[in-house]
Amino acid sequence: MATLANHVHQRPSHIQRLRKNLRFEVITRVLIRYSLALLATFIFVYPLIWLASASVKPNWEIYRQPLQLIPSEVQWDVYERLFQTAPFARYMTNSVIYALGGSLISLAFSILAAYGLSRYRFRGKRLTMVLILTVQLIPGLVSMIPLYLMMRWLGLFNTQHGMVLLYGSLRIPWAIWVLKGYFDTIPIELDESAWIDGASKFRTIWQILMPVLVPGLVAAFIIIFIGLWNEFALASVLLRNPDYLPVSVGTYVLLGPDESDFRLTAAASLVNIIPILLIFSVLQRYLVSGLAAGAVKQ
Repeated sequence: MATLANHVHQRPSHIQRLRKNLRFEVITRVLIRYSLALLATFIFVYPLIWLASASVKPNWEIYRQPLQLIPSEVQWDVYERLFQTAPFARYMTNSVIYALGGSLISLAFSILAAYGLSRYRFRGKRLTMVLILTVQLIPGLVSMIPLYLMMRWLGLFNTQHGMVLLYGSLRIPWAIWVLKGYFDTIPIELDESAWIDGASKFRTIWQILMPVLVPGLVAAFIIIFIGLWNEFALASVLLRNPDYLPVSVGTYVLLGPDESDFRLTAAASLVNIIPILLIFSVLQRYLVSGLAAGAVKQ
């Protein structure tokens, strides 16, 4: 009886020990995850902090050893010089037109193509998807000369609407793949219910599927917009009018290949990424869910 009583008394203490160990493991895992997240955040954010510091400190202090993050004197004149010596605001406006227009064109055509590839079965469907992916895998520099000749032949060389059309068409293959995967996650019963009620295919997409498709559309829009905003090679070749230059090419023209004022470079870089940060901060909650839902097995 005494042995049984001792065993009964020892059992709760054993359970408490297991609970403490489990709680310790959970807390340890959480601390490790948060530590890794903070480390990754610091690695990615520190260059931006350093650029902001370099843009407002005296030029000689940038090259002083040891390097100091906090400037001894804050000078804002470099931002005034950035917008006074060059039409930087016009460059920013052009980039918004090219990136936003190209993104909307890509999504408009990709929605229809992705819907057809997702909902219908036809001969050569898999081959069509492979060909679309192959087009996307072709490096942009390889097609530079053909695109240059095509734009001149179509009368779109050195025009803003030509750049918008070109940017939009070049991102369609990638957007089709992403949106096709997202359409695959939506039950076809939604389409059939709308068809029974007399809705057309276009109305089904616009009123029934579009609200469900919002995360995928936003994710694709963010990726396409960032890619078009940072595009440099095509714009530098196809645009000759200084009034049509995007901010990527305009920054290069402003700084030149031998610019020694690093403060101006840092200020231009920070101004360049502000629109991307704003768009990403507003729409980032859709990015992970949209890409994850579009990454289904084809």
